[in-house]
Amino acid sequence: MMKVEITDAQRQEVEALLRRRDLAPRQRERLEMVKAAGLGQDEAAIARWSGRSVRTVQRWLARFVEGAAAALTDAPRPGRPPEADATYLAALDAAVETAPPTLGLPFDVWTSPRLSVYLARERGVRIAPSWLRTLLKRRDYAYGRPKHTLKHLQDPAATAACAETLTAVEKKVAQEPERYEMHYQDETHVETNPSLHKVWHRRGVQPTIPAAGTNRRLTVCGSVEARGRGRVEVICPAQDSACFARYLAALDARHVATGKEVYLVLDNGSCHKSTVTKAALAERSTWLHVLWLAPYSPQLNPKEREWKRLKRDARSHLAPTLRAFVDEIAAGLRHLGGDRLDIVDQVPDWFIAGHRKKPTGRSAGRPKGAKDSYKRAPYRKKTNDSLKDAPLPLAA
Repeated sequence: MMKVEITDAQRQEVEALLRRRDLAPRQRERLEMVKAAGLGQDEAAIARWSGRSVRTVQRWLARFVEGAAAALTDAPRPGRPPEADATYLAALDAAVETAPPTLGLPFDVWTSPRLSVYLARERGVRIAPSWLRTLLKRRDYAYGRPKHTLKHLQDPAATAACAETLTAVEKKVAQEPERYEMHYQDETHVETNPSLHKVWHRRGVQPTIPAAGTNRRLTVCGSVEARGRGRVEVICPAQDSACFARYLAALDARHVATGKEVYLVLDNGSCHKSTVTKAALAERSTWLHVLWLAPYSPQLNPKEREWKRLKRDARSHLAPTLRAFVDEIAAGLRHLGGDRLDIVDQVPDWFIAGHRKKPTGRSAGRPKGAKDSYKRAPYRKKTNDSLKDAPLPLAA
């Protein structure tokens, strides 16, 4: 039996190579043999699980003893050199990581055919899009959808200062949990059209979800307590100052029930900065302490991350009725958890009846006796004689 002594540096090198996704299968198998031998397995045991002969196992272990991990690679194969050489791959990396408009191209997104044509023009080497996709996967690229970011609008100093303030207040609340609560507040729209999320499905079969013929929208105005002691959620017909006032009323009821002062973290939305809201916050200043988030810093608000869970778990299907739609939102909010759940349904009856806005009470159509603000042109009935002299329309 050949005894393989592996130093700590060699072990780290072998494990680092095994973590590589672009490692050749034959080299990976040989590195696994070395790792197993270093763990004390004999050649016969390694031969059984690898499917190789004992002699083959001994040869590769001897190669490792002589030349370390570099000796386990395949020798250069004869034949035509690859068209995608190191220079081409470097150009591929540079192109993928550069926005097409920066290169003077008339589109915003790279596709494999576009990359193939661009690199053929720049490098003089034409590689088929299908093989180009294989090369991209080998180089650890994935074709995915980007996400929006607000980092380019943030003030780094203000964001860092806000994060420090929130951390300090969280520590204060943790030290006196009987006296304080800290709520992170936010709003989101929830639509009758189901929210689309990734699901498991058979390859080649596009999953579908029935959609609403006429989409309707509600707003959830809510907050989550920083220490997991519950939440305050209000379901409203619109995102405005009136909706936020309903939320403050629900927060009033929670304050009366618990007797705790509240630190309320708010973003800079218009419904938080209105004159009505400022007056309402000032009336509650004895027990409600407002902390303003730095502009364009949603990553500091953990409430933002709850909305995705709500829409994935409670709004990924078509509700049978508008009443069921509202009830499912409330059930999804309860499912988010917490010690004390203050969930208030403020959806008016006219929304359940199918109206987009509150009915005015008058009959449909033009009111009797209404006058126009401008003079209308007199109505002239068209006759056959007037159509004879009409010019022919120009060809499209």
